[in-house]
Amino acid sequence: MVISIKQFVINFKIYFKTMKNILLTFFFLIFSFGAYGKSLNVVKFTCEYSPDLITTKQKNIDSTEKQELDRQRICSIFYCNDFVEVNISNSNADGKDEYRLRNSWFNHQGILIDELKITKKKVVIDTYVSQSYFLESYVIDRATGKTKRTFYRFDDSEYYYDIKKIEKDINEKQSNFDKKKVSIKTLKSYSVEPKEIFYFEGICLEGTGV
Repeated sequence: MVISIKQFVINFKIYFKTMKNILLTFFFLIFSFGAYGKSLNVVKFTCEYSPDLITTKQKNIDSTEKQELDRQRICSIFYCNDFVEVNISNSNADGKDEYRLRNSWFNHQGILIDELKITKKKVVIDTYVSQSYFLESYVIDRATGKTKRTFYRFDDSEYYYDIKKIEKDINEKQSNFDKKKVSIKTLKSYSVEPKEIFYFEGICLEGTGV
């Protein structure tokens, strides 16, 4: 009888320890699942760009030539009343944090950010090439709200081969986890000019509306 009780106690301890480990693993998985892929906002602005200050530059067209711009149409396409937010998430396969820009144009998951500088005075954002072959950059004065937004277009068949070749070139010796994306700096270093550039100027204020 004594032996049976002793064996029961031993078995109970083993069972308790096993269940404890299972529960700890279960809660860890739940916590990890909740944290993985979660997006957190870093900074957000509400912006208003002046249609009268919109300018453009097109490839192989002399910038001194006077261009008639349909600024209202440009505003309807690229949103002169917009929001800009930077989000951080750990949804990357290698576990590294990703910074993404979201606005009315890139309004789903956003576009990956190449360079992000946030100081008390200003915010500077440069993105990578999107899947649709667009890029954006921002320079925002946090004190005055004065903002310069630049939108680059590479959405043409002539760029597809060039960009794919650049991607292959810069990633030739990289592992799968270290694959690099193409940025505006990379394209400039390869002397690849965009099809068209749109320049916007306006006011971006942190938080609520302008």
